[in-house]
Amino acid sequence: MNFQLITEAPSGFILFCIAAGFLYAWILYRKEKSFSETKLWIRRVMAALRFISVTILCFLLLSPLIRTLFREVEKPVVVVLQDESESIVTIRDSVAFKNNYPATMDALVKELEGDFDVRLFSVGDKITEGFTNNFTAKETDLAAPVSELRARFSGRNLGAVVLASDGLYNKGSNPLYSYSDLKVPVFTVGLGDTTVRKDLLINRVNHNKTAFFGNTFPVEVTIDARQCQGSEIIFTISKKDKELYRKPIKVTTGRFNIIVPVFLEANEKGTNHFVASVSRVSDEINYSNNSSDFFVDVTDNRQQILLLANAPHPDLAAIKSMLDGNPNYEIRSSLLDDFDGNTSTVNLAILHQLPSTTRPAAAIIEKLQKQNTPILYILGSQTNVGAFNNLGAGIKISEHRGNLNEVQADADKDFSLFTMEVEHLRRLSELPPLIGPFGNYESVGKVYTLLSQRVGAVKTGMPLLAFSVNGEMKTGVLGGEGLWKWKLREFAENGTNEAVSAVLIKTVQYLATREKQTPFRLFFKNTYFENEPLLMDAEFYNESGELVNLSDVKITLSDENGNNYPFVFSKTDKAYSMNAGYLPVGTYKFTATTVSNNKTFTESGSFTISSLLAELSETIANHQLLNAISDRTGGKFFLPASIAEIAKEIKNRNDIKAVSFTQKRLDDVINLKWIFALIMLLLSVEWFMRKRSGSY
Repeated sequence: MNFQLITEAPSGFILFCIAAGFLYAWILYRKEKSFSETKLWIRRVMAALRFISVTILCFLLLSPLIRTLFREVEKPVVVVLQDESESIVTIRDSVAFKNNYPATMDALVKELEGDFDVRLFSVGDKITEGFTNNFTAKETDLAAPVSELRARFSGRNLGAVVLASDGLYNKGSNPLYSYSDLKVPVFTVGLGDTTVRKDLLINRVNHNKTAFFGNTFPVEVTIDARQCQGSEIIFTISKKDKELYRKPIKVTTGRFNIIVPVFLEANEKGTNHFVASVSRVSDEINYSNNSSDFFVDVTDNRQQILLLANAPHPDLAAIKSMLDGNPNYEIRSSLLDDFDGNTSTVNLAILHQLPSTTRPAAAIIEKLQKQNTPILYILGSQTNVGAFNNLGAGIKISEHRGNLNEVQADADKDFSLFTMEVEHLRRLSELPPLIGPFGNYESVGKVYTLLSQRVGAVKTGMPLLAFSVNGEMKTGVLGGEGLWKWKLREFAENGTNEAVSAVLIKTVQYLATREKQTPFRLFFKNTYFENEPLLMDAEFYNESGELVNLSDVKITLSDENGNNYPFVFSKTDKAYSMNAGYLPVGTYKFTATTVSNNKTFTESGSFTISSLLAELSETIANHQLLNAISDRTGGKFFLPASIAEIAKEIKNRNDIKAVSFTQKRLDDVINLKWIFALIMLLLSVEWFMRKRSGSY
């Protein structure tokens, strides 16, 4: 390290500083009578102190800078990544491995620490600093450390990476192409066992997350068997220890795979816990993967859509066919004369050409409006325009003379209630015209227009498909009949009904969905995996609609065995959050409560913790991948028995060396504290000597 004083003023100004200091000291001490009896050397010392003090102060007026050059040496960084997933210890001598391997790796780290900056990371479903040696991670992402290392050691002297793994990954991208981005050699250690051993397992269970009560739902189970040829196994699916399905299977090859399709009945509402399992075979390397838990939420929450028409019409069949394919809807189709009048369970009413000139349907419409049941009016040649104008549907048709008009669709770019694909809107604009009442369509109140009317090439700007909200009442208006022509034409031109189905289903979804208006709200997922913590958020709104968190929020979790686990939410800025940690696999119910103004608010629900078998579905180590990573990056592959040789290999590399660099720094001299201390010391010593000599 060296330093240099510099200043923007000419160097000759330093002579002026010296001259000012000399002149000040000479004038002060030249003929001072109070020092006549003081020894000459003392007077000269005091003059020298004053000379130095004044000279320094004058020099500081030149705003001098001190330039410092530092030379630093940075050791190469060696990153050691250790795979701590479950598949590492799915070997016969796993106990010996856990006892011996950590000590071997610790010896390598200590050997490297003398010459290198060694950093340790554990790799699994997430990346953490240090080694745990637990080998319990449920997933493996071998490519993820690359982005982490780039972020941490960008601009650093990263020399090498040591990756100890079995080469198996079930998350993220292929690590073979990732480690090349680090531009450093990767030395790999092949853990695990490459021997194909006897194992029978449930590899995958594909199933619907939800099913409707009373229906059947499909389940597809993939079974793998290795070195089990000649064995006869039993595959079963059970619920609450009750066997629902049973199938004998004969394993015919050493590498056996079979997909078993099963249909189960949704005969119990709520979250249903199923277990898919295969019988054990003697001498299996691992029995924990012989079964797999899966959960299906059985609900009876299908929304009931009432399709009510004035008279038979091709539109009715077209609408029903497009909605019947959606399992979330139950369609009730009826003519007005045949309708029983029951609207208590209706989530949305589609009124086709009602009110009509012959059937005003006033009683039904009034009943639906009192229940705040959303209504979609489809207008046509039979519509009674006068009666429709009195319904407050958000659209009013004036200047109607009883004539009809053919109108095509034109998309409104400012529509914001839901999104439609651009291609679907383009197709709709090319479909045949709908037939609706002629007149001037006016918006009453706040109206959201998805499709506008176009007559030939003229864009009228009048709504064709529009929505309005009046309090809790949602209303939609389609200003023309002829959806069946749209359906047929789109299929003829594109082979699908995607655009027509999309606009109908999204219209129904928007109208039929009612927001739950409650001041106390919980936010959570229906399914968590066993390797992720249970996180929940909560909000509470006061009577003014303000988000507050004045009261505590308590929650009690209950597992399948009836055990209760109470928690209290933590308060955030204006809301609440809870981290209950990791829970065992199973179905849980909860009840959350909070109190405001002596009134208790409660929210209940359920969620599931699902098991992860990713690490147990493949246990044969992939050392070929590790070898390829080392070859691609200029490293070398090692087996656990030769881990100690890695240190020698790294130390003998000419491209893994310490680097030195020079750093320049400029500081204002006036900011140096020792300069202030020096001036104070000089003046203090001078003052003391003057005091001792009889002056001030």
